[in-house]
Amino acid sequence: MVTGASTAELAIVLIDARKGVLTQSKRHGFLASLLQLPHIIVAVNKMDLVDYSQDVYDKIVEEYTDFASKLSIQNLIFIPISALRGDNVVDKSDNTPWYRGSTLLHYLENVSVGASRNLVDFRFPVQMVLRPHQDFRGFAGQISSGSIAPDEEVVVLPSGRESRIKSIASFDGDLAEAAAGDSVTLTLTDEIDVSRGDMIVRKKNLPTVSNRIECILCWMNEEPLNPNASYILQH
Repeated sequence: MVTGASTAELAIVLIDARKGVLTQSKRHGFLASLLQLPHIIVAVNKMDLVDYSQDVYDKIVEEYTDFASKLSIQNLIFIPISALRGDNVVDKSDNTPWYRGSTLLHYLENVSVGASRNLVDFRFPVQMVLRPHQDFRGFAGQISSGSIAPDEEVVVLPSGRESRIKSIASFDGDLAEAAAGDSVTLTLTDEIDVSRGDMIVRKKNLPTVSNRIECILCWMNEEPLNPNASYILQH
C-alpha cells in the first residue's frame, strides 16, 4: 500500500458496516495521512446487510472522525454504499434518504486533485529508456512536478548535459504540453547519454543539489533500522 499511496492524491478506505472501525481501517488512514494524501474517502460498505441503518453509519462516522482528528487529513469524506447492490456508487440510493452527500463516482469525478501539485518546478525522473528502433530514442516516466512543452531548454542531471525537448509522446499521441502527474515519453533534439534514474529539469530552474535530505521513511524490513548503520538510498 505504501508504494501505491506514495504517488496517489486520494485514498478510499473501505469499512464493513457490520464490523465497524477495525485496526486495519485505522492503519490505512494513518498511512494515507503519513504520506500526506489530501483526500480520503471512507466508504462504509455493505449497508444492505445492516438494513441501511443510519445509526450504524453515524456510529462509524463518529468513531473514525475522532480517530482522524489526531491525523493530518485535509479532506475527509464519508459515503454509505453497497458495492453489491450499487447504492450510492453511481446513482443516489432510495435506501438511504437520510444521506445528503454525493455518490462515490460523482465525488471521484469532481474532486480537485491538482491543487496540491507543484506546477512550476519541472522535474522528470527517467524510469525507462525506450529504443524500439534506431530512429527513435525516448525517455519514459511520470512528471513529478512542473510542466514542459516542446522546444524548451532542459538539463539532464547528474551529467549536466543540455538539450531541448523535441516531442512529448503519450498514449493518446503527441502533446503540446505535459504537466505534473502525466506519464509521458520525452524525446530530445540531441543525442546525449540519458539513463534510468537520471532527472530531466528545465535549464533555468535547477533543483538544489545536496547530500542531506529530510524525509518520512517507511521501513519495511523485519530487521529494525539501525541509526548508526550505513545504507544505500535508491530513488
